[in-house]
Amino acid sequence: MSAEPRTEPTVRQSIIMITATSFAAFLAGVAALYFVYADRAGGGAVDWLSGREVFLGISISGVWTVILPALGVAVTMPAIVWLQRRFFPGTEGTGIPQAIAAIQIGERPERGLMLSVRIALGKILLLSMALISGITVGREGPSVHVAACCMHLSRRFCRFHPWLVQRGLILAGSAAGIAAAFNAPVAGVIFCFEEVGRIFDKQSATAIIRTVAIACLVGVVFLGDYEFYGSSNSGAGLPLSIDGDLGAWLLELRQWIAVPVVGVLGGFLGGWFGRGVVGGSRRLAPFLVANPLRTGIVLGLALAVTGILSGGSSYGGGHDQAERMLETAAATNAPIAIWSDPLGKAVASFTSLISGIPGGLFDPSLAVGAGLGQMTHGFFERTIAPGIGLPEFMLIFMAAYFAGVVQSPITVFAILFEMTGAYGMILPLMFAAALGAAVASRICEPSIYEALAASFLEAKGIRTGPDPGTRSSTD
Repeated sequence: MSAEPRTEPTVRQSIIMITATSFAAFLAGVAALYFVYADRAGGGAVDWLSGREVFLGISISGVWTVILPALGVAVTMPAIVWLQRRFFPGTEGTGIPQAIAAIQIGERPERGLMLSVRIALGKILLLSMALISGITVGREGPSVHVAACCMHLSRRFCRFHPWLVQRGLILAGSAAGIAAAFNAPVAGVIFCFEEVGRIFDKQSATAIIRTVAIACLVGVVFLGDYEFYGSSNSGAGLPLSIDGDLGAWLLELRQWIAVPVVGVLGGFLGGWFGRGVVGGSRRLAPFLVANPLRTGIVLGLALAVTGILSGGSSYGGGHDQAERMLETAAATNAPIAIWSDPLGKAVASFTSLISGIPGGLFDPSLAVGAGLGQMTHGFFERTIAPGIGLPEFMLIFMAAYFAGVVQSPITVFAILFEMTGAYGMILPLMFAAALGAAVASRICEPSIYEALAASFLEAKGIRTGPDPGTRSSTD
């Protein structure tokens, strides 16, 4: 049976198409901006409950600084789990697996189980509850999910090219979500091709770039053209060029030994974390279906206990903690973290991720990497890589561990140098991320997002068809 001839949109339809997608990109930027403020509000709430801040003239002290933050996560977790299962199925997890799954199945009615107005609104509501209560989740994955929903829904208002409907709109939304969340437009574009689409889609490139630019513009207008982790480490770098004395240069090069060693170590730890999340999610899913409230209570208590044992460092996504560690490292070259900081954050992030509540893993993973870098720098500086600075070492560990978790090395090093302005660290970050992802691929195969996307489709009873990206232009 011959395919129908492909017709191009008229000029009027093209104008409507650009207008619709631009407005959707604006909404994606607004959603990402809202999540920034919700995250800040959550950090302020945790600081107040922990006795570090005063709110409306009221200060918390004594044993209440331990009880109240723990009570907040213990109560909010089951509430979110119940609301999600009752009213907002499809909002599970980070949201990135849903974007991947939506592309895998093509333009089918089942996409409504992953991308819809109800899902976008539910994601915003439930993530807000998680952020404000101090549950250990990031906001970047949900930003991707909401942005993908916005872009996908724009197809209702005009005629689009078939390749935009199949892949381009979701890719553009995914790119915009990451770019606006991190103020990292280059990393956003890379992310949508490397992680979500898995191939370079030249046809959609213009729409993706336009969407990213508009979404980022919203954040820049209200927040300024900022670096996600500040600019204190913009001068970080490892010695490489020969400057006169060959002997001194060779001694300085010992700092580079940290790159392969940390690349392997970080990838190993990140890979096992990803594998644990995939396995834990599958094992916990039947309990969440059978008795969501009771399971949510157990998970909430686990978060509360983790928060108490870690001295409160496990609460929140981790952006503020990682930024504080990086800024202090740049100013003093001395660590401020203790072992309970990265361990508590990792355990709390694991608990939150296997619960399936809306929330990402970017911020917590980067905070864990920063904490591990702080705790192991002294040993490396004394024995393996003499002379390496704490900021440089932290960035290398963040890249290796994060690449181990997500197995997207190009996205990882691009995000990190855009978030810090540390362009002198591009080469070390590239090597560390590549090694971390390579090691993790031996431990967690398929990668965490691929595995969670497959689990989502399996739970919904959806079969994947042929990749739309492989269809001919006559389809």
